Amino acid sequence: MSNPGDKSDQVTDAPEVTVAPRKLAAPWSPEDVKLLGTMPDSEVARLLDRAPSAIRHKRHKLRIPAYQSSFHNWTPEEEQLLGTMSDEEVVARTGHPLSGVIQRRQKLHRPLPRPGHQPWTTAEDKLLGTMKDRDLALRLGRPQQVVKERRRQLSIAAFCASGRRPWTRAEEELLGTMPDKQLARRLKRTAESVKTRRATKGIPLRDPKKHRWTADDDKLLGLRPDAQVALLLRVSVEAVKHRRHQLRVSLPGQERTMAVPKPWRAEDDALLGTISDQEVAQRLGRSATSVKARRARLGIASYRHWWTPEQDLLLGKFLDEELARRLDRSVEAVRARRERLGIPAPRAHF
Repeated sequence: MSNPGDKSDQVTDAPEVTVAPRKLAAPWSPEDVKLLGTMPDSEVARLLDRAPSAIRHKRHKLRIPAYQSSFHNWTPEEEQLLGTMSDEEVVARTGHPLSGVIQRRQKLHRPLPRPGHQPWTTAEDKLLGTMKDRDLALRLGRPQQVVKERRRQLSIAAFCASGRRPWTRAEEELLGTMPDKQLARRLKRTAESVKTRRATKGIPLRDPKKHRWTADDDKLLGLRPDAQVALLLRVSVEAVKHRRHQLRVSLPGQERTMAVPKPWRAEDDALLGTISDQEVAQRLGRSATSVKARRARLGIASYRHWWTPEQDLLLGKFLDEELARRLDRSVEAVRARRERLGIPAPRAHF
């Protein structure tokens, strides 16, 4: 028989285990739901600070198909949205991935809108330059600096208290023939109004160090030695030689003819921009300078190794050195891209 006082035979209750209350997930807002399916689930999870499984479950519940990376070119209407709203809102409206929106906005040098930014309307733009920036800022409820930047962005001259003096044809013919400040003093206008008018007309600023060749100047080429032509026109001998070679004019007494340039074929033009100019030059047996000039003349952008949205998703998940080997890029390029998108470096596993 056991002793009643023996504690070893007594039955004790198991200690109670306290369970921490489960943290309730934040409710879904209509703006959050709009992001589903517009980009990879992992990217939506990072934007909304939710678990990828929660994003996937919500998308399946609403029968929203998964994001399919289908690249499409930017339209002018989509580019107009950049910088006028947050990048996330542009993603929801255009369907472009977040990394693509950030890359396009930075390429166009458009900063993010300031807190409380309101897009400019057509009616507000028509008021620019009709009154002082300070008065218009008070009327529109915007900072004066914002009004000034918007006016300069649209190339609108500042308001003149005495009224705007219309430009005459004689005054416009002087644009670009001398520095803007010098012309402003001559016309009794502000340098900013001269610069704005010249930019509106698409007139480049005259470079006093660059000689403008006329038809009469070209007639002298080849009739006299380059040194004499340089003295007559007050330019350098190198400038005369360059102009003569450009027009394929031989020196007097020379019987040799200038080499006829190799014509460009359609298949040659098709290579431009697809690989580097140096590789195109080696394939076609041309100089890299001629390839670059041909590409610029046709308005074809130079070849660049663009980052795809799928490659951007790998940033931060692997070490820069490992990802550089996988993507066949330099470590510096991977690190620069990761830092540009604000993605922290992964921790090394030992």
